[in-house]
Amino acid sequence: MAETTTVIRPAAAARPYARAAFEDAQTAQALPLWSELLMVAAVVATDPAMRRLLGPWNPQLRGPQKADLVTGLCRDIRAGEEVPEAFVTFLRLLAENNRLHLLPGIAVLFERLRTEAESVLRAELISTTVVTEAQRKRVTKALKAKFKRKIVLDCKTDESLIAGAVIRVGDLVIDGSARGRLDKLATALSQ
Repeated sequence: MAETTTVIRPAAAARPYARAAFEDAQTAQALPLWSELLMVAAVVATDPAMRRLLGPWNPQLRGPQKADLVTGLCRDIRAGEEVPEAFVTFLRLLAENNRLHLLPGIAVLFERLRTEAESVLRAELISTTVVTEAQRKRVTKALKAKFKRKIVLDCKTDESLIAGAVIRVGDLVIDGSARGRLDKLATALSQ
């Protein structure tokens, strides 16, 4: 008789926890704080030494102890600021279910939920040179007018673009780079 098994991908496993964290943070009107705490906890969870300590294969630490360890590190990294009890309870739930390794995925999904709730759109501006503050403001203003949403613009440099810039907003890519134009020309000539 064949046996069936279900494989749950980490992102799928992290989704309900991210949703629960988001709802708790939203109820407490503490989205920025939870965002920061989840990012810190995610960094802790990705450290190789911490992964060994927090993993389900470590019988020396029980769930609450693992959660307390992560909570203490969050407090230390945040210069001794208190961690809300609801966040500690969330970490304990993850630890009891051997899900602390999902913290990086939870943090990413939480940020997506937060961005969506706050009507913020993340955009990326990639140029050959460092973008000045005036250029950043001009691009942000234009994107805000186009999408009718608050824009968070991340700027990066990529010298391989030759000249110009590329803007990515979700699935939309606006390629105004010389490399992009040369690639289009090469494609047109090869057909």
